[in-house]
Amino acid sequence: MTSLVLNLSPNPYAANEIIFWMMGSLADRSWLHVAIAAPFMACGWWLIASTRRGLDALTLGEDAAASMGIDLNRLRLRLVIGVAASVGAATAVAGAIGFVGLVVPHLLRRAVGARPAALLAASALGGAAMVLAADIAVRLILPARDLKLGVVMALIGAPVFLRMIWRQRSGQ
Repeated sequence: MTSLVLNLSPNPYAANEIIFWMMGSLADRSWLHVAIAAPFMACGWWLIASTRRGLDALTLGEDAAASMGIDLNRLRLRLVIGVAASVGAATAVAGAIGFVGLVVPHLLRRAVGARPAALLAASALGGAAMVLAADIAVRLILPARDLKLGVVMALIGAPVFLRMIWRQRSGQ
């Protein structure tokens, strides 16, 4: 679909904007963008935070969580809507910035433990710190070349993620 939209774009400027959005960036963003995205993100965060007990119970398995009184369908629906609202709003403003949600929770799991409830807040703060650090690096490394944040995050995140997979498969 992305290729179709790029192919059918009315002018080269529109195609260029789509490509830049796909690379992700915090450049040229203002408090207005934050104000537009904030209500959706806040609702998403609230929905996700309201699933803390259910997520902790789910680590024991679906049967155990159901026997503890967790409504699994409601839990799934809250998670899907919460993640869609928060990630969708952030992506609409900043573009596609990958690997944050894959790498940060795995890196922080050792510090806060395996409980999903404890990992939610730590991952949110850790993800924000990682994106901020990468954005600062983008602005300092090649300020004249307009290096995109999503590219830097992929250069950082892909090797870290591959290392985590390698370690898991080798049993370390």
